[in-house]
Amino acid sequence: MRLVDVAVAPITLAYIMGTGDEVPEGLRRLGVAVTLLAPTEVASGDLSRFDTIMVGVRASEVRPDLVANMVRLLDYVRAGGTLIVQEQHEVYTRKQLAPFPAEIGSRVTDEDAPVTILDPSHPVFTTPNRITADDFAGWRQERNANGFTTWDARYTPLLESHDPWDTPQKGGLVYARLGKGQFVYSAYSWFRQLPEGVPGAYRLVANLVSLGAKKD
Repeated sequence: MRLVDVAVAPITLAYIMGTGDEVPEGLRRLGVAVTLLAPTEVASGDLSRFDTIMVGVRASEVRPDLVANMVRLLDYVRAGGTLIVQEQHEVYTRKQLAPFPAEIGSRVTDEDAPVTILDPSHPVFTTPNRITADDFAGWRQERNANGFTTWDARYTPLLESHDPWDTPQKGGLVYARLGKGQFVYSAYSWFRQLPEGVPGAYRLVANLVSLGAKKD
């Protein structure tokens, strides 16, 4: 087990499990208390008690409660919550579950493909950990899968990466404001990197969940 220089803000975090999903255990290693949301809680629980809600990999295919209550989750964002959605298949955008229009389908299979940070001043890359190109070293298996190929102008792309034979792909990590809150779609493969102990992945995930921390 390697040591990782990583900080995470004090937050309350809920998680909607996906498939083959070990991300909650990785979050617990960061010292984050993770509440796994059961279908009844997604449908009628008090979501406002959480600073951040994270949706697991491909949850839109295995959690009917997520699909049925996505409007409720987006209302949670509008009221000031932070929602982070990990890699989903095309069904996610086809069913219009994202807050704004988008299409899914990009992929970066080369685990060593260069990654460009498009907005180094964005909080995703500054708080509480300063993210640099070094944080994408030692990746396992792939960079990302099922990123956005097209997206509404209200999304801000944050990273660019591509396979050597492909064109630039900027839809792997996108951010949007929605009402008083924040929405993130991440196709970067945290579910592979966290179990492998990739330091930069832990640091970037820590920044993502910290977006929801209450400001003084």
